[in-house]
Amino acid sequence: MKIKLIAPHELREDMISTPFKLQRVNLPLLAALTPPGHTITIVEEAFAPDDIDQDVDLVGITVLTELAPRAYRIGDTYRQKGVKVVMGGIHPTVLPEEALEHADAVVVGEAEGIWPQLVADAAAGQMQGIYRADKMTDVQDLPQPRRDLFPATKASGYGPIPIGVETSRGCPNDCEFCCIGQTLGQRYRVRPVGEVIAEIETIDSPYLFFVDDALGLNRKEAKKLFTEMIPLRRQWLAQGTVSLAEDVELLGLMKRAGCMGLLIGFESVQSATQNEVNKIKNLKIDFYQAMQRFHAEGFGILGCFVFGFDFETKDVFEQTLEFILKSRMDCVQLRILTPYPGTRLYTRLLNEGRLFSSDWWLTGYPPDTLLFQPKGMTADELINGYARLNRQAYSFGAMTKRFFGMSPWKRTLFGCKLYAGLNLSTRNRYFKGLRIPQPFAAAFDASEKA
Repeated sequence: MKIKLIAPHELREDMISTPFKLQRVNLPLLAALTPPGHTITIVEEAFAPDDIDQDVDLVGITVLTELAPRAYRIGDTYRQKGVKVVMGGIHPTVLPEEALEHADAVVVGEAEGIWPQLVADAAAGQMQGIYRADKMTDVQDLPQPRRDLFPATKASGYGPIPIGVETSRGCPNDCEFCCIGQTLGQRYRVRPVGEVIAEIETIDSPYLFFVDDALGLNRKEAKKLFTEMIPLRRQWLAQGTVSLAEDVELLGLMKRAGCMGLLIGFESVQSATQNEVNKIKNLKIDFYQAMQRFHAEGFGILGCFVFGFDFETKDVFEQTLEFILKSRMDCVQLRILTPYPGTRLYTRLLNEGRLFSSDWWLTGYPPDTLLFQPKGMTADELINGYARLNRQAYSFGAMTKRFFGMSPWKRTLFGCKLYAGLNLSTRNRYFKGLRIPQPFAAAFDASEKA
């Protein structure tokens, strides 16, 4: 069979996506799991459009919730042409029946143990509707991802495209607003260090991105990995929790192994909310100490904050700005809390009658749409405070001040270019987003008058 694997990307003008791109690992890994005798094409719409007229027998689509409308349009288009379509990923895992309306088959859970049989069934014309993983994937002995099939990509305006590498899977934190525990499991599974090193050695690029949802939770294995990475002379980025800063030895090894920066989920500066977010409620150091330790190693930090938690008050915006500026955070991701299907947050807000739309993802609202009635502040206070914080955090004065928060000799020329590129592109993206009207403004007024 001729198989095409697609990662959708929304191209609409009002869908303001992140400027940061990376070569992901999921589709190349799926290609490596495909039995011999089939030809495979990988399409990443973030880099290049799909050729809908290409001769193909089976299309596999990975689906994130915010990209579900685009994924469904792709699935419908191929099915109208008589091509079989299978969908998998986080969104089909939590809403398989919905996804099945736009596909011939849906994978629920991790695909490693299912994909070879699904391909065999498709080749025999006997594909089932729903394929459910009956257990979590053993991340030992995974095949080398078929990165040779990935379409050629060009560097972004401010840096090269990093290559995605997975070292672990799952997250034990079980935060209310996250569905990783349900879709990838709460058991933290670490790949054997030797296998990760062997994979990195096959990558023809010095720039990597560790795609783990929580890098380094197993401190012993993380230290072993970073120690063995030192001779490889790679430069890499990753996402992790604030708790990484608790271990000074770990940070030192990360630096020697080539870490340039981290995406860190701070979530909220208010203690009442921190106590509700499992991954940060038992920290042994405060946020300022964490930033000092990160910067001491020369790590650029993209700090992520989410607004709209029930325990937050309207003071959170000024308090967040104070922390961002005093800690000289390198780049900032500011988001309005999104109730994703499959999370306990979504279920609770639905049961409390606080959602403005129970299937909001089907409409394709732009990022940072307020989709529910807040509790700790009014909707107008949240929207106006969020907009004000964006403008303050990304003013030219604030960006300049934040740049000089890290000692100049800690920043490489590449790091300076990355700082400028990320901040300017993020500023443009956020400011553009603020001009898009909130679609539930009428619902805000009705809820707050009631």
